[in-house]
Amino acid sequence: MAGEMRERVAAELERLELSLRGLGLALVADKAAELAAKGRSGDVAFAFCGHFSAGKSSLINELCGAKLLPSSPIPTSANIVSIRSGAAREAVLKYRDGRTAHVEVEEAPRFAKDGEAVESVELRAPIPLLGDRAVLLDTPGVDSTDELHRQATDAALHLADLVFYVMDYNHVLSETNLEFAKRLSDSGKPLILIVNQIDKHRERELSLGAFRAGVEEAFRSWGVFPAACFYTSLRAPDHPGNELVRLKAAVAALAREGGKIAEAGLARAAAELAEEGARAVHAR
Repeated sequence: MAGEMRERVAAELERLELSLRGLGLALVADKAAELAAKGRSGDVAFAFCGHFSAGKSSLINELCGAKLLPSSPIPTSANIVSIRSGAAREAVLKYRDGRTAHVEVEEAPRFAKDGEAVESVELRAPIPLLGDRAVLLDTPGVDSTDELHRQATDAALHLADLVFYVMDYNHVLSETNLEFAKRLSDSGKPLILIVNQIDKHRERELSLGAFRAGVEEAFRSWGVFPAACFYTSLRAPDHPGNELVRLKAAVAALAREGGKIAEAGLARAAAELAEEGARAVHAR
């Protein structure tokens, strides 16, 4: 039954794509086509967002058990950088002209800069945590002022069934974080917050329990109610407040149960696209 529902929504998206193209709304139609293809594949997409300094890339590498992303964020432009489990360690490039190429993972950042020719970069390696269908979508820093970076982030969020928002301990309550989390929450996408680098915490100044309570209250006051919030550190794995093991277990569980998450995300995205198309028609 679950697979039937996914196929039905994918078919509706394909019909929506044709209608949108007939109305001359190519950009919205492209989104419908991407979502329909994702629905047919059965993939569940987890987007990772955060500031450049939040340690997002290092955290993704830790979750994957392999260094797939450089320590500094991949300088993506208008393409999407995704990670999935595969038999071999490689990067798969999809060009806008339909070509596909396979290169070494270490070469991926060079191609990720070419947003005009390269549509997407997919990094593969044996990653048991992700199973067969889970895909991680890496995004540029949300604090970037580059328009192409914003487009890459929006493209990833458009395909995401669930969003992990990674924050630096020292800037967790910045206005940028609160506003971005509010935007995600308002969109209806399931949201998981990650407060990274908690090794910066000083217990003598404020207990970790009090800090956590303050963080949760601040987000609640903005109308943000995440599905979960994890506190992590890569530099101090033995930190008493480090929940990295719990985070890994949660990602693995979400990957295993991804079918339900993907179906809900697909249906929600289809409804949003229909509304976006209607707004575009009325705006003419």
